[in-house]
Amino acid sequence: MLPGRRRAAGAGGRERTGPGLSTVLQQSIVLAAALATLLFAIPLAVSVNGLYRNQAFSELAREAEKLRAALSAASDWDATADVVQPPDTQLGVYSATGSRVRGAGPASGEVVVRTVGATGVEEDAVQGGNVVVVVPVPRDDGMLVLVRAARPYSDVRNRTYATWALMAALAVVVLVLVTGLARARARQIARPLQELAVAADQLGRGDFSVRAVRAGVLEVDAVSNSMEATARRLGDMLDRERRFSSDASHQLRTPLTAVRIGLEAALLTPGADLRAAAVEALTGLDRLEQTVEDLLALARDTAGTTTTHVPLVVGEAADHWGEILLRTGRWLDLRIDHEVPAATVSGPALRTVLDVLLGNALTHGAGTVTVRVQDAGNAVVVEVWDEGPGIVGDPAGIFSRRSPDARGTGIGLALARSLVEADGGRLELTRVRPAVFAVLLPVSREATPPLEASPA
Repeated sequence: MLPGRRRAAGAGGRERTGPGLSTVLQQSIVLAAALATLLFAIPLAVSVNGLYRNQAFSELAREAEKLRAALSAASDWDATADVVQPPDTQLGVYSATGSRVRGAGPASGEVVVRTVGATGVEEDAVQGGNVVVVVPVPRDDGMLVLVRAARPYSDVRNRTYATWALMAALAVVVLVLVTGLARARARQIARPLQELAVAADQLGRGDFSVRAVRAGVLEVDAVSNSMEATARRLGDMLDRERRFSSDASHQLRTPLTAVRIGLEAALLTPGADLRAAAVEALTGLDRLEQTVEDLLALARDTAGTTTTHVPLVVGEAADHWGEILLRTGRWLDLRIDHEVPAATVSGPALRTVLDVLLGNALTHGAGTVTVRVQDAGNAVVVEVWDEGPGIVGDPAGIFSRRSPDARGTGIGLALARSLVEADGGRLELTRVRPAVFAVLLPVSREATPPLEASPA
């Protein structure tokens, strides 16, 4: 692969090649700098040439003026006398017809010399490879003489070329510096985009732990933050679905087993009342359907926190689990205080929590299971306990998901605590032996008349 090139998967798995963003940015910046330098250098180069030519004309004009002043002041002058020659300059005196009288220069002056002799007006020009300035000197005797000052045009050209070379060198230095800065800036801009592309690829592969790339560029940071938020939402959604799968498996295992055992017992028992077994199985399936709906609502956050009459929900759960306990020769003792206020908790969440606690009491406990609902002022307290051996192992870890000390799946109590805490309540183990679990639910602020219930 050539440097600065990137490969991207196209349709049908084909790869497309092209310059990377860093290369494109670098080339664009350098091209813009080169174009700006060129547009600035061309007019400047033309101006430099004109500047040096005008400077040469000015210097020659000063030398010619000096000689004209000397000639004008002289009352009589010798045509054969020598003229002092300035450095790199030809200085001569010519007649009006263009013939050299004295000094340096061609024997016959250029066209500009004859023109000034005819017009009597100062002229300058570039002729015969020289920069020439001709100044007329009128005399009192009516005779007109001309002062010619000249120097090779190659001097102007050499100075111009030297300046152009310096300008070209400066332009090269500028372009080198711009290239270095462009490369650094292009990498600074392209690096977060490359990291963003890697993060997007990881997100596409199912890694929802990607985090925003801070580039200091507003648009890049906005895209990065949006991708991080998307990754979090997808991760949360996947976690909820996974939790639903494990929670549903945990919550449905015991009821399904009960339905299966009831049907199998009816089939294996001679003279069993199959109709009663079918009705009981349908009742169990209705309970399973309600459990599935509750779990789905909780997994999709559609249940919502509402005002719930706790004694009513606890009474329904006590009826269901009381029958199950009765089949095993055990009892359920329900105790509900009078005038228990409504609590802020979702009905599906409270039903699921009660199913977990009563299911654990059925599976791991012994003797009578007691459920008590009471008003604790700012909270409604639901306590569940039995006469079993209590908690085995470390009590501090029983609410951890998949706890190694759990005697079951290690899901139920963790699920119950998370549901209670989501509604602003608490689930605590208040006693280890026998195990007493207390659900504390915040009292609703809505003006809802309390339900009165009698102990079952």
